[in-house]
Amino acid sequence: MERGWILGVVCFAFMIVGAVHTVWQIFKIVELDARSRGIKHPGLWGFLSANSNGASGLILYLIGRRNYPVISLSEKMKKEIDSRKRRVGVGLVFLAMGGAGLASLGILLG
Repeated sequence: MERGWILGVVCFAFMIVGAVHTVWQIFKIVELDARSRGIKHPGLWGFLSANSNGASGLILYLIGRRNYPVISLSEKMKKEIDSRKRRVGVGLVFLAMGGAGLASLGILLG
C-alpha cells in the first residue's frame, strides 16, 4: 500500500512539473511574439494567455494580433520561439506521463 502512495505522489509531481513548464513556455512565446509585433504590454498579454480559464486569453491574443504585423523579429528571437515550442512538447509529455501513471495506479490499486 505504501508503494502505491509513493508512486502516486511521483506521478502527481510529473503532472505538476509538466503543467507548470507548459504554462511558462506559452507565457514566454506570447510575450516574445507580442514584443516582435510592437504590441503594448507584452508581459500582460503573456500572463493573460497563459493563465486564463479555457484558453480564452490565448484565443483573444491570437485574434487581436492579426492587426499587428511583425515589426522586428530577429533571428535570435525566432530561434528562441522555436526552442520554446519544442519545450511545450516536453512539458506535455511530462503531463501525459503523470496522468497515465495516476490512471494506471487507480486501476491497479482500485
